Amino acid sequence: MAGRVTFRVLFGGEDDARKLAIESGIPSTVEEFALQIKTFFQVTEPFRLQYRDREMDDQFMNLTSTSELEDKATVRVVYMPSETTHFNPLTKDSSSTVPGTPSSVSSSSHQANDSDSYISSDTIILSSPGTRSCSWPKVFVVPRFSYCAEMILHSGNNEFNAHGTLLSPTPKTRSDILEGLAEEIMKYTAYPKDEQLEEVAKALIQSHPCLLEKGTRSGYCGWKHYLKIKMMNFRSKLSRAGHPEVAVNSLKNKRKGQEKPAANIKKPRKAEVNFCPNIPRGETKESMEAERVALLTEVKKKKKDEAAIKKMMQHTFSIRRQEVLQEPAIPEFRNRWPALFDVSEVNLEFMRLTTVPLTSKFLGELDRQTDNLIKQMLLSNSGKKYVLLISN
Repeated sequence: MAGRVTFRVLFGGEDDARKLAIESGIPSTVEEFALQIKTFFQVTEPFRLQYRDREMDDQFMNLTSTSELEDKATVRVVYMPSETTHFNPLTKDSSSTVPGTPSSVSSSSHQANDSDSYISSDTIILSSPGTRSCSWPKVFVVPRFSYCAEMILHSGNNEFNAHGTLLSPTPKTRSDILEGLAEEIMKYTAYPKDEQLEEVAKALIQSHPCLLEKGTRSGYCGWKHYLKIKMMNFRSKLSRAGHPEVAVNSLKNKRKGQEKPAANIKKPRKAEVNFCPNIPRGETKESMEAERVALLTEVKKKKKDEAAIKKMMQHTFSIRRQEVLQEPAIPEFRNRWPALFDVSEVNLEFMRLTTVPLTSKFLGELDRQTDNLIKQMLLSNSGKKYVLLISN
């Protein structure tokens, strides 16, 4: 395994520099390196990478090959103004990164996956509304609220810092705050867990201390309760608007005998980020079914167009997820989506569903646990026999 390397990653300018460490060495392709940056720093917008070129007096140049990189190199993330998602399937063996802490990360060889936010391909797939590109953040960032609410909070925070006076928000201001928080939460999940709601409420108080509540142990219990109710109402509103992730749990979509609001709720339970995304803009269920049939035809050919198959699998992800939630029989589902039962597509589907590269995540965790596994093996009788065999 290659030695550990570190990079100084700039987001915009020198005032926002962050450290990225990769245990397995410099990635073999630019796409893999970009995927690691996207995953570790949770970048959600399209971007390209630049590096300092010594031959050009350390001026930043676009990165086209990782051979230009070296240990402790400085790279810059340049955001691209675009309303589309660029899709670039990768097929080479490479290394990626599993986010751990802001300063360190381990990685291993893996089958690279699609790097949705990295600009490197002419293949463009329109992003569908509600499609997510990252999981719940390590640190929840409180969004900006309406102009009026921000002005009130600004004045309230100044008053709190000067005299310790707490703000009693009006129902309108409280509604604006909760609406903004609900929309921000929805970027990550429609069904936040109790601890996630508590994290949001705590972040709100830390950002705007004037909203601290008297008479509660934490100072934000009331805000957590308001958020819980707000998310319930927000889901009802989205369900009426036809959002698939919440509409799937409406009474009309429940099975016979389960016509109760709390019965058999379908929601992310295993770190799914895109649990039930919308179909792409400009598409209908009929057009998506026609593309599924075209995909099925392509898969059955002797000389398959792998690039076309990957593109169609990416494009039909939303309708496929909606089928999965209907819990079809496995033989039936396999007949409808045979391309999914390929190793490379399993990795890509996992990436689309969780935004985490499957193989690198597994191998990274395996590397992390290797020492403990070896110790446990040596404690067993079979492990002791193995040591005797190799010592002889």
